[in-house]
Amino acid sequence: MPYINKIEIMGNLGADPEIRYMPNGTATVKINVAVTEKWTDKSTGEIKEHTEWFPVLLYNHYAETVCKYMKKGDCILVYGKLRSRPYTDKTGAARTVTEVICNEMLIIRTADFAKQSGPEQSVSGGIYGMI
Repeated sequence: MPYINKIEIMGNLGADPEIRYMPNGTATVKINVAVTEKWTDKSTGEIKEHTEWFPVLLYNHYAETVCKYMKKGDCILVYGKLRSRPYTDKTGAARTVTEVICNEMLIIRTADFAKQSGPEQSVSGGIYGMI
């Protein structure tokens, strides 16, 4: 029987990405992607919003591309799978973290591109294409 573990998220980077290298030389970066949904409360008419944060791990050329072109607040589309792993925190307590492992990504919008293109041009729709 086949199984599927697939996630697709589009949101904004919560901080500037910082590249790291594993002992074998593999480039890696962990980003946190904020996905915000807004709705109108039917009883009060008030606009509400909720932001969900997704930790995303990128490797090799995906990591290098994100670090080269993106900054805090830039918009990214990530396709990947969810992975949970146990760890022990600083106090010795057992914890579990769930992360998105990226296997495809698309840069949707960057502040640098918006400055270059000016307000009259669209800055969405995959500036750098599928990487």
